[in-house]
Amino acid sequence: MKKAMKILGVVAGVFLVLILTIPFFVQVDRFRPEIVKAVNSRINGELELGKLSLSLWGRIRIDVDGVKLKDTQKNELLSVKDASFDMPYLSVISGSPLITFVMKEPSIQVEKDRAGKINLLSLVKSEPVAAPAPGSSAPGSAPGSAPGSAPGEADKPSAAPPVKTELPSLARNAHFGLSVENAKVLYRDQALSLTNTIDRLNLRVKDFSLSRKTEIELWADLKTRMGEDLSLEGPLRFRMDLVPEVSGGEFRSANVSATFSADDLVISKGRLFMKAKGIPAHFDFIANLDPSGLKLKEAKAFFHNAEIVLSGVFHKENGADFRFEAKPVELKPWSELVPMLKEYELEGKLGLKGETKGKTESLRYSADLSIDGLSAKGPHLKAKPVLNGAVRIVTDQIEKLSITMKGPGNELVLDGKIISFSKPRVTFALNSKGMDLDQWIEFPEPSKAAKVAPKEASKEASKEAGAPEGGKPAATAGSSPAEENYDSMLDPLRSNAIAKEATVDGSVSIAFLKAKGVRLDDLRAKLQVRNLVASMTGLGFRMFDGSLNGTFSTDLKPKEPVYTMAFSVNGLDMQKAVESQFASFRNTLTGKLSASLQGGGASFRPELATKRLQMKGDFKVVNGAFRSIDIVKMASEAINGSLGKIAEKVPVLKGKNLKVGANVDSKYELISSSFTIRDGVLDAPNFVAKAAPKSGIDLKGSTRMGLIDESLDAKWELSDTQRVTGADQLSVDVAGKTIRNFLAKSEKDPVILPVTVGCKWSAPCTKYEQVPEYLAGVAAGRLSNVAQDVVKQKVQETLKKGVGEALKGLFGR
Repeated sequence: MKKAMKILGVVAGVFLVLILTIPFFVQVDRFRPEIVKAVNSRINGELELGKLSLSLWGRIRIDVDGVKLKDTQKNELLSVKDASFDMPYLSVISGSPLITFVMKEPSIQVEKDRAGKINLLSLVKSEPVAAPAPGSSAPGSAPGSAPGSAPGEADKPSAAPPVKTELPSLARNAHFGLSVENAKVLYRDQALSLTNTIDRLNLRVKDFSLSRKTEIELWADLKTRMGEDLSLEGPLRFRMDLVPEVSGGEFRSANVSATFSADDLVISKGRLFMKAKGIPAHFDFIANLDPSGLKLKEAKAFFHNAEIVLSGVFHKENGADFRFEAKPVELKPWSELVPMLKEYELEGKLGLKGETKGKTESLRYSADLSIDGLSAKGPHLKAKPVLNGAVRIVTDQIEKLSITMKGPGNELVLDGKIISFSKPRVTFALNSKGMDLDQWIEFPEPSKAAKVAPKEASKEASKEAGAPEGGKPAATAGSSPAEENYDSMLDPLRSNAIAKEATVDGSVSIAFLKAKGVRLDDLRAKLQVRNLVASMTGLGFRMFDGSLNGTFSTDLKPKEPVYTMAFSVNGLDMQKAVESQFASFRNTLTGKLSASLQGGGASFRPELATKRLQMKGDFKVVNGAFRSIDIVKMASEAINGSLGKIAEKVPVLKGKNLKVGANVDSKYELISSSFTIRDGVLDAPNFVAKAAPKSGIDLKGSTRMGLIDESLDAKWELSDTQRVTGADQLSVDVAGKTIRNFLAKSEKDPVILPVTVGCKWSAPCTKYEQVPEYLAGVAAGRLSNVAQDVVKQKVQETLKKGVGEALKGLFGR
């Protein structure tokens, strides 16, 4: 026993001496140039190795005094001062040496250029240069000569072929590892001008070989910012195990399992996103890999309360056969991750499942999306709409789209499908039993600006434009706000190949639509899109006991889209329209409205569209009335005032006046006109308002309105055809003769008041220059047979002053 101990001590001593002395005799640094040369020949870049030194304490270790790796542009990709190759004695004694390359605190720079290429991925040469085949000639050498031989050497006997040698089992059984400790990774994206830094990144690859289990681990304790407001703080870990099966020196298969966890990682992006510590974020999978393909036994991914399961196979000949399922996810808890969702009170569930089959060039797929009770609160919503539905997607089409939306007093159903995603053919039907938006939406009150009277609005506009009160707005260049160019917004649509090929066929049918107290019944329309031409035909609905029908078509291809339209209105009850909440109907007319218009235009820019619009049409209102003025009363008062002024100068008229009774409710059998719109001007040349018997004063004349500058030029006549003012009862005795209805051209003619209206239609001003002269001429003609010289002069002088002042009450000035 003592002898054995002595022998063991001698061996240990010798071994210790070898450990101490071999590093002095074996100069491993002499292999450094060969290593650098071999590596550089296989990469698109340059490797720099520091001095190599050997240590045998505890393990075989070769220390490297620094490593640098650069790309072809001399940009530094990898830099580390403390690096080494480690090989445990036990692995050598077992006949399977494990060689591990260790780097401590390396600096790694990853850069993605504007073309999307990543520097590290382009480091390895795609095709290594192959050596000339035995017996082949090098370029430029004589046939039969050895590669690189000098002229005249071809006749010399060729060297004996190299003896094929087999690597020793120790080398064949060698396996490798990699250990990266506390690396600092800098990532730059030139296209996004983005720079990110990751500290304390660790990587360990153990037993990398094709004959034993390989373990790969990556972990980090992050505390970094990515971009301006994205921060990551906390641990993450990835682990993958690969167990190969080798038979007869050939690879048969490998079992692969992997897990990733970022459960305790805190992710924050301003107020948009916040993942707190402990919120699940991990996945794991188990698969088998063999030369024929991949079999994914099961893969599961978890994020918050969402779970996705994937399984299937990929065969290199038959292609893919995968199934996936995202189990129905409750949406309400997601407000923990997206804070802005809290105010919307998001609720409901979403689910998805499907499969893919076939080769890449003929891949078939299907997916089913389910929507269950999806609802959200929104601005101005009194209640939360609830969505339910299903979407069925199969290869290159949406086979079925069925969405139902319900709310208080509301129901809407959308059914449709899309065939081909490259040349979409869309069909849909939008149906509803009724939509009462007043129960659903809280409509905002009209702005104060909308309630300002036209005259006041004109003053406010003048002030804002810099003009003194009562003056004209200053017309300075560039004073109007910039207009949105809605035409150019369509450029992406015009240049989109898919949009050009798309066709749409749809229909809309809504039993009733109610908003702001206004109800539309039997709303219907058909929609079509072909070659970027959209059309709406069969448009119709009933409103205010009347109906509207029409068509509309627009070609979106030109820089200024062109469109045509035609609409007709039949029997619209304007009284109900006036009583509605639609401010545009107020201060207009009552009665039954019928109208038609047709024409077209170009551009969607408001001002340009107004200039390009060319329309013609006509309208009529039966049994109507004006809302904003009592013409009979004001005309009667104006005539009375005129008679009093005249009597002061013509005593024979003293005491003559009209007996104005209660206000007459002016009614009109017919109010009508034709009109045209061209170059931004609306022209109604034959406006007529025929009063009902004993119920109003007739109107007729022409009107021109500038739709852009708001100019107004109207020439009207007020005619007391129904004799409601009582002016026809006025009479005067002159020279023993009674002159009746002396303000009219004859006793049987009506009294006529000619007026003009100008300025702006938003703030009109009435002119009466023609009235005094006209009435003076009428009166003078009637009285001329009795006292031509005296009465004519007095009437003209008096009426020019008196009638003009009295009639100002009729039109506001």
